[in-house]
Amino acid sequence: MDLKQRKLTRSEWETIEQPVSTEEKQILQLIKNGYTDVNIRSNETQSMYSFVKIEQTAETEYFLYKNYFEETIQLIISKYGKKSPIETYNNTLIKGGGELKTLKSADSIRIQNLDANIQSNKTIIFEFLLLDLTKELLKNIYKRYNKYAFYLYTILQLKKASIRNINQYVMKFIDFVIEYANSLTKTSEIISNAYEFIEKNPYLLKYEDRTLFKHQKELFSTCQPTQTENQGFTPKLILYTAPTGTGKTLSPIGLSEGYRIIFVCVARHIGLALAKSAISMEKKVAFAFGCETASDIRLHYFSAINYTKNKRSGGIGKVDNSVGDNVEIMICDVQSYITAMHYMLAFNPAERIITYWDEPTITMDYEEHELHEIIHKNWTNNKIPTMVLSCATLPSSDEILPVFDDFRNKFDDANIHIITSYDCRKSIPILNKEGYCVLPHYLYSEYRDLMRCTDFCKENKTLLRYFDLREIIRFVEYINDNNFVDENYLIDSYFCGKITDITMNSLKEYYLDLLLHIDNENWNNIYKFMISTRKRKFLQSKSTSIEKSKSVDTNNSMAKTGNSITRTTSVSNVPEKKSTQTNAAAGILLTTADAYTLTDGPTIFLASDISKIGTFYIQQSNIAPSVFKNILSKIVKNSEIINKIEELERQIEAKETKKTDDSDSKKGKTELSRESGRLCEESEKMSDEINKLRKEIRLISLDPMYSPNTRPHQQIWTPDGVVRDNVFISNIDETMVKTIMTLNIENNLKVLLLLGIGMFVENQAQNTQYMEIMKQLADEQRLFIIIASTDYIYGTNYQFCHGFIGKDLTNMTQQKILQSMGRIGRNNIQQDYTIRFRDDDMILRLFNKPEINLEAMNMSKLLCSN
Repeated sequence: MDLKQRKLTRSEWETIEQPVSTEEKQILQLIKNGYTDVNIRSNETQSMYSFVKIEQTAETEYFLYKNYFEETIQLIISKYGKKSPIETYNNTLIKGGGELKTLKSADSIRIQNLDANIQSNKTIIFEFLLLDLTKELLKNIYKRYNKYAFYLYTILQLKKASIRNINQYVMKFIDFVIEYANSLTKTSEIISNAYEFIEKNPYLLKYEDRTLFKHQKELFSTCQPTQTENQGFTPKLILYTAPTGTGKTLSPIGLSEGYRIIFVCVARHIGLALAKSAISMEKKVAFAFGCETASDIRLHYFSAINYTKNKRSGGIGKVDNSVGDNVEIMICDVQSYITAMHYMLAFNPAERIITYWDEPTITMDYEEHELHEIIHKNWTNNKIPTMVLSCATLPSSDEILPVFDDFRNKFDDANIHIITSYDCRKSIPILNKEGYCVLPHYLYSEYRDLMRCTDFCKENKTLLRYFDLREIIRFVEYINDNNFVDENYLIDSYFCGKITDITMNSLKEYYLDLLLHIDNENWNNIYKFMISTRKRKFLQSKSTSIEKSKSVDTNNSMAKTGNSITRTTSVSNVPEKKSTQTNAAAGILLTTADAYTLTDGPTIFLASDISKIGTFYIQQSNIAPSVFKNILSKIVKNSEIINKIEELERQIEAKETKKTDDSDSKKGKTELSRESGRLCEESEKMSDEINKLRKEIRLISLDPMYSPNTRPHQQIWTPDGVVRDNVFISNIDETMVKTIMTLNIENNLKVLLLLGIGMFVENQAQNTQYMEIMKQLADEQRLFIIIASTDYIYGTNYQFCHGFIGKDLTNMTQQKILQSMGRIGRNNIQQDYTIRFRDDDMILRLFNKPEINLEAMNMSKLLCSN
């Protein structure tokens, strides 16, 4: 993670100008509009009326039913309604229709013209979707298949969507079918199949309403100006806690509809991500990075009032950055906050500004850090009376009372608002080092320890996100089948027979209630049964370990070079699997035996010593010694070519430039010696030589049998020999490989790229270009694995499906562990996710209140004026 407080580079400016996707822009528009209407809802699915865009009358509604829906309903009834109440529905519907007037000729002609369009767009018309699901529901009932409950549950949940003007005749039929299906269904049947019905249900997320998250609604409501004039302005300190990936960083876009925002970020990439989204919404943005004075602040073009025009392009040329009347969102780093604050106060009253401090716990997990003094200075000199501390993990209010007292002392009558939220629309299971799912009932054989853990989870419901739903269901069924709790806490009593009340959140809260109401005398038997019958998340390979080959010695043979690589000769050495697997390597052989467990998307491996992890995967990739030797020899050869090219480029630069005096600089400046810009004859010859050398650079690639999760690789390494379709495969094209191979970086980074692995290397200036490429590949989800340190985690918006927490991270605080876990499962779709710990003690720390909360101690010390 880049914590350097420096000015933006040209490439960073260019990234913020890249427009967001259409889908993301719709979400941003929802957040923007949601500030004034917190209950806003939107849904792209259309009813028939919305699609054909005609006046809604009794005549048109019945006409649409007769022409597009009646035949389908009659077919469903005749085929699957036999010997059931559905068979009698026909007469009811006809009576409900009555005698209606003839449709207006204009409307009739319009519908006829749209007929072909309607037929080809049935998938986006809500009534057709509901009828398809209803058909499957009745079909499964008719054939006595239990899967009917899946369709019943789906229809009931989709009916909650805010889709306007659904055809009433269609809904009458569907409601009739629902009533019949409900009479056959027990709540327990839904819960037994909740994993398929909820977590893996492809319809729920696809067709649900877009709404603000609960925490966004509360934030916007809290910040709304007071309606009564005589009440005046009230200062506010808002602790804003919500899971990662739920829009906290985008909330300032909504707040900027009513306030000017100073967005403070320790990690610059967080601010740049907000800037990109804000500019896509045409928000007026300014930047204060690495500022010493107000003259260092830069306005985006949208914010400029005074500027000159570029004579050639006609666009904005030089901007007067001193005029900030238009600025809606000021994005700054920690070092520049005081400068940014005074700049914004010059154009706005303090009451109309919100300081939005994103991830204030960054660096708080260190006893000492170079930014601590700056943070303390910012808090002491702050003049903005409304401040939001936004973070996925904040200390509890009783742990940072000195912060509240200090804020109240500075701003009279200040209110403290605490906004907390949790989101359980998906499960991201925690796996221990042996590959088992972790839940409270697996962790504690002692009843009192279980109760303490359950109470902690009740108070910190963000942990529910990491409870595996399948394991919860298994536990719930066992408890219910054996009546280990009071009758009031059995499934049918707890949910009162309401299928619509069964959601991911409600099931996980029910699980906690069950734990709290189990008798002490039953717990020992329950624990023994659950432990003895649980299964690993993934199959274990019978022969998986790899022995390091002497010829693949990364320490000796991987000298630093900087050239490109060509494809190896055909490979005859098929990797040989050894007969035993060491416990230390179990579950982390991600380039060989365990690769198949990485599904749906990229994986992030967090570790302290990232170079060690990278070396491990090169050694464990089982590349045949002859192949590896061939690769290295080509890297070395290409490195020689690159060195020649760089030397020729230096000679050209020296020959074609001259040093000029500069009265404003002791160093002077360098410029072209030739006004025409053309090279001299000698330089031209060297340039031609460079072009010839570049053509000698060849591309290197691995045989597919070495590339994780390709079909040849799976045929060798999957434990059951089955080739899977949902595994994730890297996508590094030849152009990108060649670009990486020509960089002046360590050879291990190049070999790792061939395996689809990128490393986020810190504090190495020579790797700047490599890092920019890795960020691009990560953003485009083309890397198989990213290896990074824990400081990289904050604000990372890349989409990861699996994560590993390395065993060398045992000193991580509880809050930083949660931040690390928050990198996984940020997709807005249901996929298979996992977080895999390499040290089980870290898991135990996660589920208990820490004895020492270093973040709370530092916040109480640094966020105090004295």
